[in-house]
Amino acid sequence: MKRFLPLALLLLLSLPVCGQAVRFLPQWTPQTQFAGYYVALEKGFYEAEGLTVEIDHFGGSSTETAVGKLQTGRADIITSQLVMAMVSRSEGVPMVNVLQTSQVNGLMCAAHFPIDSPQSLEGKKIGRWKVGFADICDIFCNKNGLHVAWIPYIHGINLYVSNAVDALLCYSYSEFLQLQLATGGIPAGNTIRFAEAGLNFPEDGLYVTETYYEQNRETVEKFVRASRRGWDYARAHPDEALDISMEFIRAYNVATSRTLQRMMLEEVLRLQVNPATGVADYAPVDEARFLEINAALLEAGCIHHSLDYKEMIR
Repeated sequence: MKRFLPLALLLLLSLPVCGQAVRFLPQWTPQTQFAGYYVALEKGFYEAEGLTVEIDHFGGSSTETAVGKLQTGRADIITSQLVMAMVSRSEGVPMVNVLQTSQVNGLMCAAHFPIDSPQSLEGKKIGRWKVGFADICDIFCNKNGLHVAWIPYIHGINLYVSNAVDALLCYSYSEFLQLQLATGGIPAGNTIRFAEAGLNFPEDGLYVTETYYEQNRETVEKFVRASRRGWDYARAHPDEALDISMEFIRAYNVATSRTLQRMMLEEVLRLQVNPATGVADYAPVDEARFLEINAALLEAGCIHHSLDYKEMIR
C-alpha cells in the first residue's frame, strides 16, 4: 500500500533550508583584504555550518565606521583593528574579539623626503584617515615627542601625489601599493614601518558585542570556524580567491585593478603569518601584548582607563 505524507509536511520539506542569519560587515570597501570571507561565502563554508551570511560593505565616500554599525545593531559581526577596537571599548562600545587574523602590523608612513629617524617627521603635514585606523600614530608621536599637522582624508593617494602633504599614512597592503604603482616606486628610505618602530600591534580581527556573543555563542563559533576555513582556502588557492574577490569588487563598482588586488592579497596573507610560529595560525593576541598596547594607549591619552584582557579577548 502506498503511504502519502500530509500535504503540510510535503510543503515544509519543499521549502529551502535557511540557517541562522548573520549580518557581516567588513570595515572598508570590497577588496582582497577580506578575501577569506568572500571565499567562505562562495564555497559554501558558512552554509555548511548552518549559517545564512549576508556580507555588506561601505561605499568609498562613507565616513561611517563598522564599529558604529555594530554598536547600533545594524551589523552582527564586523572586522576591526585591535587598537581601534580597544579605543572603542574604552569609549563604551562593548566589543569582544572572537578571531585574530592579522599577526603583523602593516601601517606605514610614506614621505616625499628621507625618514632618517622619527624626528624627521617633526612639524610635517601628514595625511591621516578621517574615519580612524591610525591610533598607533598617536602612540608613535607620544613615544617620540613629535608634533605633526594631521590632514584628514577619506581614502586614496591624491594628497600625496599632488604634494598637498609632506607624507601620508598608508597600509602596506593598500595605499602603499597604490603609491608604488602611481609613482613608479617610493624609495625605501622615504618610508617608516610602524612594526619596525616598536609598534608591531596586530590589526584585523572579528568582533561582536558582548550581548550578541552571550546570546549567539554557537553561531559566532560557526562563523569563526567557516571564516578560518575560507582564509586557509584562499592561501592554498590564491588565484581562485582573487577571482571570487573580484566579483564582489565589481558588484560595488570599486575603481581598482586585478594587479593591485593580487598584490594586496599577497601582502594580507603575509601579514597573517605569525612570526613566532611561521604559519598563519590565527593565534589570539596574548595577554602580555594586550597589556603593552593598553599601557601605550593610556600614556598617549587615547584611552582613559585600563581594559580587561579576559573581558575583551574570547
